[in-house]
Amino acid sequence: MSRTRAWWLACTIAGIVTIATSIYFGQIANLAIPDSPGGAGSIIAFEIVRTPADVAALFDSAPDTGLFVAAMRHATWVDALVFIPAYTLFVCAALMAMRPRGSKIAAAGIVAMLLAALFDELEGVQLFAIMDALPGTQATIDWLIPLVRAKFALLGVAAMTIGWLLARTGGWWRLAGLVVTIGGAVTMIGLSSDARAGYLGLGGALSWLTLLGVAMASLWFERGDRRHAD
Repeated sequence: MSRTRAWWLACTIAGIVTIATSIYFGQIANLAIPDSPGGAGSIIAFEIVRTPADVAALFDSAPDTGLFVAAMRHATWVDALVFIPAYTLFVCAALMAMRPRGSKIAAAGIVAMLLAALFDELEGVQLFAIMDALPGTQATIDWLIPLVRAKFALLGVAAMTIGWLLARTGGWWRLAGLVVTIGGAVTMIGLSSDARAGYLGLGGALSWLTLLGVAMASLWFERGDRRHAD
């Protein structure tokens, strides 16, 4: 197995875990809330809080606050132990596979992803601290605010580096690169205002679903090339 194929295989497996975990978040009982800022789900709504009053309003909006806290704790643990490692490997493996198309761009994307993952894990620490003493303190939330915004900004940057590398490949890959880039741009739009927070998840979904398709297609095409060579 070539090194490039190994990276695309790792990307595909990690991508499947990433998407499956995203779907799982939506199935966690008692995690849904009637309304949230910008149409974001409850997890992102919690991440973007700015004051203890925002936290109180979010948790009080749940039909049962106790069950909602338990569900959010569960989601935060899944995020820390499964989702963050999976999406980090997913995107970094894709960038490693595309290093021959632009090593410096790929390196920049990998650095962005590793920093995003670090900020995401630190974000989780702050979320647990808030849940331990609802509605939390302003000091804790003041740490959370930049971590969340930096994380999403870096995820957007990483998506754009992938889009650029795909565009440089030519052919139909340019279309895939455009979609991934648009996903990164949509994430940035979500950062522009809490009222647009719903775009944060939408941008990630657009980029990552397309990237998973790219990874699977790359494995298929390389398999066909190897058979033809044989």
